[in-house]
Amino acid sequence: MQKTNYYVFLLLLIVNFTIVDAQTMYNRRFQPRYIFGVKAGVNVASQFSPGSEGVFEVKSITGINAGGYYSYFLNRVIAVQAELSVSGKGSHWREYNYSQEEAKDILTYFDLPLLIRYQPFNLISFHAGPQVSYLVRAMQYNYGTRLKGAIDDYYKPLDFGLVLGVEANLPNKIDLTLRYVHGLTSVYAPGGYNYQSYNNYFQLTAGYRFEKEMKLQSKSKTNIRRKR
Repeated sequence: MQKTNYYVFLLLLIVNFTIVDAQTMYNRRFQPRYIFGVKAGVNVASQFSPGSEGVFEVKSITGINAGGYYSYFLNRVIAVQAELSVSGKGSHWREYNYSQEEAKDILTYFDLPLLIRYQPFNLISFHAGPQVSYLVRAMQYNYGTRLKGAIDDYYKPLDFGLVLGVEANLPNKIDLTLRYVHGLTSVYAPGGYNYQSYNNYFQLTAGYRFEKEMKLQSKSKTNIRRKR
């Protein structure tokens, strides 16, 4: 019984030292003051149209994204991150009525998200925040006629969304980011399509970061003795 108590006490002691050591390393970990970088990847995009069930179906399309970002750390775990990127969105849709029209709307936006970044560990971070997007070009490819044409009048110039994501901060300054962007406002312009529609998409990017590290300053006190 005494031997069992001894092992339990030893185990608790080891766990306690491990926790204290982990907290100490966490408090001493070196966090950059700011980070900026470039990134590129793919979007898996679609559009959600409430009330369109049974009228037409919508499928996802793949687009590309590319741009840069800047993060400024307010403390060791919280940062503000701004981005600018070109992003491909849209949808592949098909009507159920007698015409059976099938087309693909191909949209190109400038995305401007403003995010709060939470980085509790060196290798992983989480981010969330609003995003405003400016429509650069709207094209439609018709599968029946095999023709492509501009449909800028069908879409609003601005789109607003909410960003949620997670990022892996790998060695050699490589980042892998997965995020979901949920549209908050309808992208269709008045007089365009008959339904409201919201841009929703998953985004996967790879990036390269440049870091400016915090300099830990230590103040040393010097005692000066005066001779009388």
